[in-house]
Amino acid sequence: MIGLRALGTGDAVSCDAVIRSLPYHFALESGREECARAVRSEPGLVALDGGEVVAFLTWVPRFDEAAEITWMAVRADRRRAGIGTLLIDRLLEELRARKRRVVGVLTVSPTDPGEEPPDGYQATRSFYRKRGFVLMRDLPGLWESDTAVLMVRAVDRAAL
Repeated sequence: MIGLRALGTGDAVSCDAVIRSLPYHFALESGREECARAVRSEPGLVALDGGEVVAFLTWVPRFDEAAEITWMAVRADRRRAGIGTLLIDRLLEELRARKRRVVGVLTVSPTDPGEEPPDGYQATRSFYRKRGFVLMRDLPGLWESDTAVLMVRAVDRAAL
């Protein structure tokens, strides 16, 4: 049974291990370092199975009514089991309670010319699309090696 709770400072090493299980998605040392800083300083959630961290999500507030998912990862051997959906659903509950109206996430754009394996960023974008996010805008030059895209969704779809 998967349990969710707030990310704590004691979870950082376990989150680092989740990152190491995904070498394609966390190939750049600079990205791994940024993610490691985020799990040590930003609000977030962890998913646990038997007390072991198997996934995490970090986020930051943006302006008065928005939030951004900064990092999210599910351990490689636990992907496609609904854990990411549980994290997103819980985050949306928290953001509603905080009166946030919009949530965004950055990922690699479908316009990026780089080659992708079958479980690459097209799968990441598909995951977010299935949870109501839409492609908003490419942000060329934001990252050193890939084209970033902003995906967004309303926190409360009923409010649309």
